Amino acid sequence: MKLFFSFVVVLLLSTGIHAQKIFGTRNGKVSFSSPSDEDVKATNNEVASRIADNGQMTFSLLTKGFKFKLAEMQEHFNDQYIESTKFPRADFKGTIVNLKDVNFTKDGSYKVTVTGDLTLHGITKNITVNGTVDIKDGKPSAMGKFDIIMKDFNIDAAKVTQKVSAEINCQYQ
Repeated sequence: MKLFFSFVVVLLLSTGIHAQKIFGTRNGKVSFSSPSDEDVKATNNEVASRIADNGQMTFSLLTKGFKFKLAEMQEHFNDQYIESTKFPRADFKGTIVNLKDVNFTKDGSYKVTVTGDLTLHGITKNITVNGTVDIKDGKPSAMGKFDIIMKDFNIDAAKVTQKVSAEINCQYQ
C-alpha cells in the first residue's frame, strides 16, 4: 500500500546566529486522500517546517492534527491506523543534494533532489524526493512528491484502502 506525499513550502526570511539563513513556519499544511469509495480525506494545518540556505530541510507534525470530514474517520485514523497516542509525531529531516543548483538570492525555479529520514508510526526510513525550490521576492517555496509504502511503516489500513495519496503544503509565516 502506498502513501503519496507532495509538499509545498512557502517561507518567510528569518536569520540565525550563523551566516546561514533559515526560513520557517508553524502553519504548514499536510493533506491526504484515498482513491477509495469512502472519500477519505484529511488535512493538518499545523506543520512546523524549515529550510535553510545550507540545504537543510525539516518538517514535523502531530498526527492527531489531521481533521477529517467525518468524526468517525478521524477516530479510526487516530486509534486503529496511525495510533496517534502511541506515535504522536511524524518528522522529516533531510538535505538538498544538489544545493549548488539553487540560488536563494535570485528569483527563479530550481529543480532539487532532497534525501533524508522520514519517521512515521515509530519507524524511520530514508527517502529521496525530487521537486523544485521557487524563489520569489527573496522568499523560497519548495515542492516535491514521494511515495510511502504503508506496510514499511507497519501501518495496516488494508480494511479501508489499498492506496492513499497525500499532499504536504507548508506555508511559513
